[in-house]
Amino acid sequence: MKHIRRLAVAALAVACSLPGLSSCGSLAHREQPPLLAVTRGERIYEQHCIGCHAQRATGDAFLAVPALAGQQLGYLQNQIARFSSDERHSPQMRWAFKRATMTTPQAATDIAAYLSHLPQQTFAQSDSRFQDEGQVSYATHCAACHGADARGNSDGAIPSLRAQHDSYLVNRLRRFASTSPAVDVSAHRIDDHTIIAVAAYLSSLRGVPLEGAAVDR
Repeated sequence: MKHIRRLAVAALAVACSLPGLSSCGSLAHREQPPLLAVTRGERIYEQHCIGCHAQRATGDAFLAVPALAGQQLGYLQNQIARFSSDERHSPQMRWAFKRATMTTPQAATDIAAYLSHLPQQTFAQSDSRFQDEGQVSYATHCAACHGADARGNSDGAIPSLRAQHDSYLVNRLRRFASTSPAVDVSAHRIDDHTIIAVAAYLSSLRGVPLEGAAVDR
């Protein structure tokens, strides 16, 4: 537990030192992590994370496991700290953070560096019928914080939502609609149909196309 607490404190300190604004409306600029940290992070990822988050951190649409490739560096560091201290609880993540090579401050920095360094992918499973409606709803309800291009911001507070699995986005937005103090979906009067539409739009945003995926945005 002492190792985990040190990991949480160190990772949060790194995240808090990143440049950027914490308020809504700031646009993202992807940090470029040191290549040595990326290499170390890749090794740790392949040991402990690849089983759930898949090769190249593309996640799993069927299991609603998020894609992590290309996510904001500060946000990744922040969330790793939250998982390591169990502030953000997940049985699978708790298992990962019990592994010896995950319980150092350097490991948190390295894994975040590797994931943020990877190119975002584009997934083909979202329903194109809802994408235009979702784009309008996103601009109305979400862009003020997550940015017009859905890239979040660089200080670790607001994640990129681009090219994420449709199923994961729907799952998280439904949770936010009923439980989250940070993203008050209900205050924006976003019903379930709108959640589905916004998720369809976000998952369609351009990344690096997977084989066989049609990309038109």
